[in-house]
Amino acid sequence: MDNPLLQNSSTPIDYPSITLENMAVAFDHVLQAHAQGIARIIEQQQALPTWDDLVLAVDGLDAQLLGVLYAVVPLVGKHPTWAEAIDGFYVRTLARFDQKFTNGRLLALYQRLATSAIGLNLDTEQRTTLRWHLDKFAASGALLDASDKARLAELRAQITALRGAFRHSINRPGLLVEDASELRGLCQRLRDELAARASEAGADGWLIACESAPTEAVLRQAEHRPLREKLYRAYHTRGASSDPLDDNGTRLQRLAELLDEEARLLGFASHPERSLKAKSAGTLSDVLEFLQGLAMAVNPGMLQWRSGLEQRALAQGLERVEPWDILYLQGGADDAQPPEAFREHFPLSTVVTALTDLAQRLFALELRPGQLASWDNSVQAFEVWQDHARIGLLYLDAVQHPGKQADAVFTTYVRNRRVDAEGIYQLAVVVVNSDIPAALAGGEPLLDHLSLRKLYHEFGHALHHLLVRTGNHVMSNVPELGTDGVELFGKLLERWVWDAGYLAGIAVPNTEGSVLDQAQAESYLSQLRQEGIEEIGRDLSLALFDLDLHGTPGDGRTIMQRLENARERCGYWPLAGFERPVQAFDHLVDGYDAGYYAYLWADVHAFDLFTRFDAQGLLDRETGRALQEVLFEPGASRPLREGIEAFLGRRPSQAAYLRWHGLA
Repeated sequence: MDNPLLQNSSTPIDYPSITLENMAVAFDHVLQAHAQGIARIIEQQQALPTWDDLVLAVDGLDAQLLGVLYAVVPLVGKHPTWAEAIDGFYVRTLARFDQKFTNGRLLALYQRLATSAIGLNLDTEQRTTLRWHLDKFAASGALLDASDKARLAELRAQITALRGAFRHSINRPGLLVEDASELRGLCQRLRDELAARASEAGADGWLIACESAPTEAVLRQAEHRPLREKLYRAYHTRGASSDPLDDNGTRLQRLAELLDEEARLLGFASHPERSLKAKSAGTLSDVLEFLQGLAMAVNPGMLQWRSGLEQRALAQGLERVEPWDILYLQGGADDAQPPEAFREHFPLSTVVTALTDLAQRLFALELRPGQLASWDNSVQAFEVWQDHARIGLLYLDAVQHPGKQADAVFTTYVRNRRVDAEGIYQLAVVVVNSDIPAALAGGEPLLDHLSLRKLYHEFGHALHHLLVRTGNHVMSNVPELGTDGVELFGKLLERWVWDAGYLAGIAVPNTEGSVLDQAQAESYLSQLRQEGIEEIGRDLSLALFDLDLHGTPGDGRTIMQRLENARERCGYWPLAGFERPVQAFDHLVDGYDAGYYAYLWADVHAFDLFTRFDAQGLLDRETGRALQEVLFEPGASRPLREGIEAFLGRRPSQAAYLRWHGLA
């Protein structure tokens, strides 16, 4: 077929040729092919289920369907009609997989293969794949009776609808500033970026989009306190409404109740227990012990940080620290270095060169720039080679541009590495997204340290995906490690940009010819490390809130009571009366429900893994090879905790993480 979305994995998608019409044709085709293919396999495998004609045949159908779904993700922001079409396809895809994994006849074939002489003689990866399928069928409700299956379908429809409504209600227009005097303190580059956003929106003035990056930049730099307050209130009341029926807090509560009922229907004690079964951190008691121990360690440091901010506020004539003052006070320390001076050393082209060099030095990966059609001129595409073989495609959509989703910092695993039933290798395809501000006229995008961390984090996900060496779609699907297992590799790659020597080594002279030496980089990083305690407190309080809400949703406590309790436990700043942060806590509708702890768990373990690079060299090929072989290559075929211990040669420890943050 000539449809751009229906080519094999080795043919890059011709994005400019995609239309609403041929996209709809592709959607219908892969959904129908999946349904008909499953039905045909069920009939043909009745006599003797086999690995190739059952497992790999279904594997190929799944890969084709998901390959089209994930390929169109970059087009969601193109226009509301595109978003509506893609969202509709997403819902239909979920329904198709629900039908697949509740199909008793298909389940029976996997069961027969697993217990047959053929199944018992399969290799370890193949037997692991079969176990995964059997667990997936059970967790999807295939073992339920007809009435329970009907109730499960009702619950999932309600959950999907509530999640969609939650996301939709977060969207808010930005804050337009028309008086230049309100912008005092903002560096010229930030002013120019805000002016460009206003111009794009057809307005005069400076538009502060209701997105995390511009909001945090203005809160950190703006001297005009009323502007900070207005902006903070707008951003931290997203998703909130005086009408309980239209408030995201109400939606979160109802979602937690529905997820709890769904988990119990499937035989679990709670939604967190069901969620953690598919993750890497262990049992619910393991995760709670981890978070509670971290809260005890963090609480004194948080209180000391708050005291320091209050003293700084008094020195500036502020009797009381309000939430819109926090970032400004942190950035206004006497020894603070302006982020603008730092980012001039890190133009995007320099950083991309550093990333490709890191991939080459550690993993012998060659990222060859390719002339591949994409969805925007700013997107960079690479063919990925290793050992003289092309193993995948990487798209780098690093810069904000028209038609791109707000706060677009994520990685999309478009196609997983696999070998099909005919023995043909299918390429891995991955898209890295970040939200670096677009270049101003005559320049190129520049990265501050937060932008560096985001890009290295997402690049870590891409490396993980590209370096998997399992043979089928399921075991090559790194999200099967759970959100904690996936985030580990993003957090690990962040560690490189926290090393002063590495940063100084990849920096270029600024426009005036000044270089960033290691001492300057260390001074800047030291400043950021002092602020890092606030990020830990925020993430820890949200992780505690998440497990509390999903663990006991019916105990009568309100959303706000839970959040206030979580903040108090780790010493985080008390909520202002108007703040409604969880009403925009979209992680809880994007797959991190009962799993937001993943970022902290991953960060702690990433620090520990990085100790080996610290000792043997940040660009040491042998350490990179060990990381690839022990942790990347197994994909989802091996428990991640086993790989961590094998790489470290010991049990994991929190020592490096606590020591870095001054919490030991």
